[in-house]
Amino acid sequence: MKGLAYNIPTPASSSHILPINKVVYSSTQRELFTAGRDGSVKVWEEERCLKTRPIRNQSVFTTNNPQEEALKLETSISGSPVPFQRNGGGLKIKESYNIHNDWVNDIQMVGDLLVSCSSDLGIKIISPNGAVANLQNDHRDYIKRICYDNNELISGSLDKNIIIHDLEKLTARAKIMETQGIYALSACEYLIAAGGQNVVNLYDSRSQMKIRSLIGHQSTIRGLIQDANYLITASSDTTIKMWDLRTFKVYKNFDIHDYPVWALEGDSNCFYSGDRGGNIVKTDLSNMFANKNESDFNSNFNFNFTTNECASIDEKLGVSTIVAKNDSPILSICHNEDSIFISDYDSLTRYVNPDTSTLAQYQFLKTCLDYSPSDEMDEAQPNDDLNSMFHDLVSHLSVDSDNELQSNYSVEQAEPAESYISMFLNVNGGPSIEFVNAYQSDLTVADECVDTTPIEILLNPTDQITPIPFNLKPISRYEIVPFSVVSKRILNNKRQIMALYLNGDIRMWDILICKELKKFPSRQEKLLTGKELEFRIKEMDDLVQKYQSSDTLNNWCEVEIKAGKLLVTVKETSVMNVEIYYDDMVKDYPYLAIDHPETIRRMGNHKTIVGDDDRFHLGLILLNSIFHGYAMVEWVFDELLREELGKQEARSTPVGPLNEFISISEESLAKSLPQYNDSIMSLLQTNKKLYLEKPKESVLRVNHVNPCLGIEGGDDELRYFPVINANHFPSDMKVTLFEYSPELGNYRDLSYFKISDIDNLPDFPQQDLINELRCLLPRWIGQPILYNRFNVKESPKITFRLLEVDYFKLPPSIKIGGKSQRKIKSLPALESSIKLTSHNMLRVSKILQFLTDKFESSTKEMKDKKLKPTDWLVLECKGQELSNSMTLQTIKTRVWKSSTDIELRYRRRLDT
Repeated sequence: MKGLAYNIPTPASSSHILPINKVVYSSTQRELFTAGRDGSVKVWEEERCLKTRPIRNQSVFTTNNPQEEALKLETSISGSPVPFQRNGGGLKIKESYNIHNDWVNDIQMVGDLLVSCSSDLGIKIISPNGAVANLQNDHRDYIKRICYDNNELISGSLDKNIIIHDLEKLTARAKIMETQGIYALSACEYLIAAGGQNVVNLYDSRSQMKIRSLIGHQSTIRGLIQDANYLITASSDTTIKMWDLRTFKVYKNFDIHDYPVWALEGDSNCFYSGDRGGNIVKTDLSNMFANKNESDFNSNFNFNFTTNECASIDEKLGVSTIVAKNDSPILSICHNEDSIFISDYDSLTRYVNPDTSTLAQYQFLKTCLDYSPSDEMDEAQPNDDLNSMFHDLVSHLSVDSDNELQSNYSVEQAEPAESYISMFLNVNGGPSIEFVNAYQSDLTVADECVDTTPIEILLNPTDQITPIPFNLKPISRYEIVPFSVVSKRILNNKRQIMALYLNGDIRMWDILICKELKKFPSRQEKLLTGKELEFRIKEMDDLVQKYQSSDTLNNWCEVEIKAGKLLVTVKETSVMNVEIYYDDMVKDYPYLAIDHPETIRRMGNHKTIVGDDDRFHLGLILLNSIFHGYAMVEWVFDELLREELGKQEARSTPVGPLNEFISISEESLAKSLPQYNDSIMSLLQTNKKLYLEKPKESVLRVNHVNPCLGIEGGDDELRYFPVINANHFPSDMKVTLFEYSPELGNYRDLSYFKISDIDNLPDFPQQDLINELRCLLPRWIGQPILYNRFNVKESPKITFRLLEVDYFKLPPSIKIGGKSQRKIKSLPALESSIKLTSHNMLRVSKILQFLTDKFESSTKEMKDKKLKPTDWLVLECKGQELSNSMTLQTIKTRVWKSSTDIELRYRRRLDT
């Protein structure tokens, strides 16, 4: 089943209104791409600026002596801050694509294309020119991850399926049935998936056959990094593991987080991780044997380690730096050469990227020297000789004298051990006992964003180390704009809605045309939390009561909060549920009046009579308005089709859209279109068969909605159909076609259209758009907009009785015609039964008209042709005078409040 959806606009803002799920940086384009929970994808460009002078410690091996190189590195490191280069340029949004109706969970750069996947079960492909294509897929639940390999796009979903798509043909090539919902996906040497069952599954990229399962994590796996030989996995169990893809075993463990790890990015040389506690950590593995060429390494230093020795050394390597500490969980990370971009619940933030290459080189050499047999070290105390060798160089760089330092580790000393601060972590857990930051009283602040406290190489380990972040504050921060909807109330007329926004604003919208009617700004001008939110909701409820109508109607659409916005969905089962009276319609939509210039242009020379009591279906008004331009195109096309098919002579070789349509067979269409029988294309093909059998007048009835196209039979056959001009909708309004069923975990996004593009089709035909509408729009939309046929549900019937008021029970003070109680003159008796049944939309005004028609005799008021029944007659229910616009349904629901027959009493109007 298919339906239509559209968003009621959010207050003007180019930024995200909900947290960003994924950030991706393109070094070639120097642009940042963000995927938000608000359903949008945004492109950010860097503003040009002068880079700050870099703080660097350049080190190049100049000798083959590892001890000498280690001394040089230690001299370079000690007493100096962590090297960095800060780009002070800001970010600004270049493009914004509101292409999804739910969270965008992942984005990937595929060449010059940008691909996104969403919880709306859709995959979108954005071209460099801004064109958006929809990649059809068979996922039945949220699509969480996508990746790319060899011109194939792979998508993973919570439906436990992995689908491999051919990007050239935009079709699915293969499907892998997983045993778990997919939270992480990677494609390189292997196709690798992981998720909620704590298992990493490896598949052959070509055959899709399962190769191996990697077991080791204790909770959901949320991040994967894969290269030729290694795989890095991050889990909610707080650990990160490095797996050797040649042996399928854990090569190295990282215990650098105390909270579930939610974000992972990088490669096996250097990766960045973020956790639920807001910590961002950079781990430099560039000098591990696993990442080195053995020949290159041995050409520098004469280390001859065995494979097992290399692995043992690698276990000790890795420089983990606390990049920053955020106040909310880290959702995504990416980086460039000098910056790290992260998203959390509150913002998009840019931090300085520390350069740890020198530290990694030193750590590598020191660890190798400690391990080398040529050092003739005691295995139990591998650091003593090296510490002795470096003692003279390092001691003068320490904050405290050597004697003071040694006293810290004396068991006889009563004083507490000296404490340090460090922005580094031990990869095996806890703060680094190798590198610390030494405070100096004469230290000047070199940069306001980063901590430039010098590094000290710790010779004697201590437990008194306090971790600190490298970044003191962000280079730049772009907060989530608080324009997301947090609560809503639909008014009784089913055309208006109140919405409460996160910043405290309350706005009243027209659902039909997406127009803001009223705004009630927040007095506090801050984000709502806790009791403030509850109080503002109560205020909204009071406003709803103030502007509430007396209508009692069913729903013709559904309005739900999705992606922080109001999403209106229209389905076949409810689209014809609600009618609006003509007088109510022109009061709120004056341009729909029969005498309005817009209506006159559409009606042409044809005229029709419309009364206040005429009713129109809201859903039909919406469909005819949205697809008005398309219907006009099909009307012209139908005329050309009949003309071409009516020719006796042989037709030329098919060229162009018309002859392509004539030549194509239903069989080929049925094979190529998944739901051909429920498409407008199938209706048009039926028309073609009818015209081939016998030339005849058009079977379309677009001209009945738009009489200016010409109509046979005279004015008496005309019926007025309201159509809203496209300029009354938001200029950028999009309509999404979606699929829904009990088996789907959400509405599946099939395609979307701009109303402005559809409206412009008669003047600027887009054949691709026309074909898309023909192939995707279901019959329940095609029937009313092209054939003026629609299924009208029989309105519920309500039984009521009509009785005259018992005047004797009225208070003496109440007078009618100058008289009170028994002296009040009764109205004429009714000709027929006073028990009646009618549709639930019957108005009080119609009942009063019925009364005057059924009186046995005429009253003096009835003889006055200028008076209407509503001018002198009224109805009461339970003693309450009813307004003339009240319907039976409203009376039954709001006044009578019982399942029994309604009792209505009539009388003349009271004296004023």
